[in-house]
Amino acid sequence: MKVCFFSPTAYGYFNPDREKWAGGAETQQFFIARRMIENGISVSFITGDHGQPDVEIYDDIEVIKSFRPFTGNRKLRFIPDMLKVKRAMEIADADVFNQRSTSFYTGQLAWFAHRLGKMFSFSIGIDYNCYADCQGHLSFPMTALYRYGILSADAIIAQTEKQRLLLKNNLGIDSTLIRNGIPLGSDVSTPSPTPSSDYSTSGPISRRPDYLWVGSFRRRKRPELFLELARRMPEASFTIIGGGGDDQAFHEEIVREIATLENVVYPGFMKPGDIDAFYSRAYAYVNTSTLEGFPNTYLHSWKYGVPVLTIEIDPDSLIEDNGIGSCTGDFEGLVSSARRLLDNPEERSEMSLKAIDYVRKNHDISEKADQYIALFNNLTLRSE
Repeated sequence: MKVCFFSPTAYGYFNPDREKWAGGAETQQFFIARRMIENGISVSFITGDHGQPDVEIYDDIEVIKSFRPFTGNRKLRFIPDMLKVKRAMEIADADVFNQRSTSFYTGQLAWFAHRLGKMFSFSIGIDYNCYADCQGHLSFPMTALYRYGILSADAIIAQTEKQRLLLKNNLGIDSTLIRNGIPLGSDVSTPSPTPSSDYSTSGPISRRPDYLWVGSFRRRKRPELFLELARRMPEASFTIIGGGGDDQAFHEEIVREIATLENVVYPGFMKPGDIDAFYSRAYAYVNTSTLEGFPNTYLHSWKYGVPVLTIEIDPDSLIEDNGIGSCTGDFEGLVSSARRLLDNPEERSEMSLKAIDYVRKNHDISEKADQYIALFNNLTLRSE
C-alpha cells in the first residue's frame, strides 16, 4: 500500500532550516507517517514549494513539491497551483491520499484522486469542519469546494466524539473516530517538578513555576490573555512560544507587549524537535483559544504530566472528566485556577500522575496510526 499525505505547510518537519511552520494537523500526519514507515508502508508527502528539488527523500519518506503557499493573488494562482497539485499527486501515485483540516483544496484533491483511480480520505481538524457552511469562517467559493470534497471523500476521520456527531447531524456523514496520538517513550513516566521540589515562588525567574503557551499568534487563539495572566501572577514565570499567524500587525503587537513583561520569556518560533524541553519543565499548560479541534499541545503536555488550564477548549470533556487540568469558562476562572494550582502543589502532582496515565491509555501514536493503517487498507481493498 502507498499512502500520500497532502500538507502544503509540512515542509518544516523535514527541513526546518528552510521553513518555519509547525501546526497540529502537520504534527499528526507526520507522526502517523513515521509509524507507517515502520510497518513497511510506502509514504509520501505533498508539501509547498520552498525552492527545494521536485522530489526529496527524508528518512524513507518521499517529499514532493507542489505550489508556494501564502504568496501572490490566490484567485490568479488558482489554476496554476491546482495543476501543480495534480502533477504532485501523479508523482506520488499513492493508493490513498489524505488531507487534514479545512481548505478549498479538499474539493480538488477529491476530484483529482478519483480521476486518477485513487482513494481520498479527509481528517477533521477544527470543529467548524463539521458544518456545511463552515460556520462562516471561510468565503463562499472556498466553502463550496470544501463541501464538495468532504461529501466526495471515501473516508472521513473525526478526532472527537463531538465531531463524529456533528458530521452525522449536519452533513449526514458517517465518520471513523480516531483520536490524536503522540509517541510515548520512557520520558512519559516522569512527571515534571513541582514548587515543593525544584521551584521557588520567590526565586529568580528561571526557577519559578513556569506556565506555558504554544501556538501561532492569531486573534482567535488570544495570546494577549496569557500575557494578562502573567501580569496577574508576578510570582510565577511564563513562557510563550510561537509566532507567525495570518495577521502581521497583531503578531507585532503581541511581541511588543511581551517585551514589557519581566516575568515572560519569549524564545520565538521553535523547531518541532526542540519544543519538548519546554513542555517537560512546565508547571502547567495554558490554552486561551476560542476555537480548536483537539489541540496537540494537550498531548505534549500530558506526556510530561503537565496539567492543562483552558478557558473553553475541553474536547469531549476529557480534561474535567479525567482530572487532568481545568476548564474554567472565563478568564477570571483561569486566573483563579492558575493561582490555586500554584498554591497547592499536591493537587498539581495528583493531576500530573492522572495526565500521564490518561495519555498512555488513550493517545499512543502506535495504536492510532495502526487504526489509520487498517482504515486505509480497507479503502485499498474497496478500490480493487
